[in-house]
Amino acid sequence: MAHLPNFIQKLIAELDKLPGIGPKTAARLAFDLLHRKEDMRAFAESLTEAYSQIHLCPKCFNLSDAGLCNICSNPNRDQQLICVVAHNQDIEAVEKTGKFHGTYHLLNGLLSPLEGVTPDRLKINELEKRIKEDGVKEIILALDQSLEGEATQTYLSKNLKKFPVKVSQLARGIPMGANIEYTDEITLSSALENRREI
Repeated sequence: MAHLPNFIQKLIAELDKLPGIGPKTAARLAFDLLHRKEDMRAFAESLTEAYSQIHLCPKCFNLSDAGLCNICSNPNRDQQLICVVAHNQDIEAVEKTGKFHGTYHLLNGLLSPLEGVTPDRLKINELEKRIKEDGVKEIILALDQSLEGEATQTYLSKNLKKFPVKVSQLARGIPMGANIEYTDEITLSSALENRREI
């Protein structure tokens, strides 16, 4: 790649940083964009707008372009039912089922001591504050079926016992090691409907 102009090398290097994109795919994307000038301009504008306009919802930490996100500000959503997820993509996966009508709380990750992710690095204190202030009746833990997801779920279920709130988890059917965002709608719908208290 040293024979390429610096700006193309830089574009490929930036695309290569995206999850699931390797050097070959990054190069393919870069060359494709360079051959479609109008698409590249629109892509650059979208990135710039997203960077400047998107922030975190102060209540649930989902992405928003206003004060509260579209879910937290929706009067038809059950504010006393919170689905706790690790990543933004998990919210999208649960929403696709059409079975959940509460709100969300985004932890922004899972416990992983080996990677330095401890409880104080997640949005756990903010979840506790919501439980106290919003009269929350049920928390659904919709976390990845991985070691980190299980550790986070165990930590939260023990930590939330001090509150008069029902804590449940998704029913099994989501295999160990699976990410919520890659679970199909039918399996995720069934897991939501058949959740169990923990």
